[in-house]
Amino acid sequence: MKIAFVLDEIWDSALTSYSLRIAQNLKKHTAVLVGVENSYVAKKFKHIHTIKALRNKNPFKTFSGFNSLKETLKNINPEVVVTIRGDATLLACLLKKTLNFQVYRIFGEQKTLKTPAGCIDKLILPCNYLKSFILRAIAEKTVVFQHFYNPVFFYSQEGGKKAKERLGLDGYFVFGAVGRFDRVKGFDMLIRAFAKADIHNAFLVIIGREEGIKTTQLKAIAKQNNIEDRIIIIDTKRTDINEIVNGFDVGVISSIDSEVIPRVFFEFLQTAKPIITTDVGCLKEVAKPSFSIVVPPDENSLADAIKRMALKANELKEMSTAAINESNQYRLDVDSLFN
Repeated sequence: MKIAFVLDEIWDSALTSYSLRIAQNLKKHTAVLVGVENSYVAKKFKHIHTIKALRNKNPFKTFSGFNSLKETLKNINPEVVVTIRGDATLLACLLKKTLNFQVYRIFGEQKTLKTPAGCIDKLILPCNYLKSFILRAIAEKTVVFQHFYNPVFFYSQEGGKKAKERLGLDGYFVFGAVGRFDRVKGFDMLIRAFAKADIHNAFLVIIGREEGIKTTQLKAIAKQNNIEDRIIIIDTKRTDINEIVNGFDVGVISSIDSEVIPRVFFEFLQTAKPIITTDVGCLKEVAKPSFSIVVPPDENSLADAIKRMALKANELKEMSTAAINESNQYRLDVDSLFN
């Protein structure tokens, strides 16, 4: 079966990543990628069909995007078209009868699905939490495909040791976080919680990029809380990020919202990290007591979890083993979605 994946987001989002993992892990079916010109996927992959943008305030450009999608799908001639956004879904629905394909929608947003039930042949959700955002009329067409894994980071005990030495953290208990510097990631709350926990001989490392919140703002919060000498913020591209993540003793996810496709959670699993996580979005579904502590997204609860995890220092090896064993549970049969 030939399956066209229309990935019309410009950026490298969690939803695009989730969809790519499905496409890249197909074994019995052929995946064909379709991306918008100058988008993340168009730049990343050589063998990809490019189309014009599907969303535009100018109706003539929107119509041009529709024609671009139409001609591309006509050339691919797929049995199934997979979409990730409402624009591509609606346009695919207008073409499905003429071009004779089914429409599968991957839905990974924390808002009500507005696509008409009759348009979609199958709805794919990354977790049960999102069921509350879909209409009952489409429930029978819905399948929850729990996060399967295709990691960016890989476990390296030796690499972690080298990173700690390189950063001057050898001998310290390191709490680490990864993600864009955005309000929903709760890094400001994490810094205050780490200060409140006041763990002796501990460091906090945050890796990410500026996106709404500046590095200087995070550093200012650290200074206000008198922990500027116990925090490292990395916001530049480096070749040793995998080693640095492996150097964390505990991975922390401090998100206050979203997390319907929690990529960082699974990266921490793959690198054998015990995890402290808030209970937002899908996180509470995938966290297990054997390797994680789950708390509400507030400063006091997070500080308490940091203290509790520091007291579990003798249990970290067992928790690490449980984490990496859990990651193996998510290597699922992707082809089953299209049977």
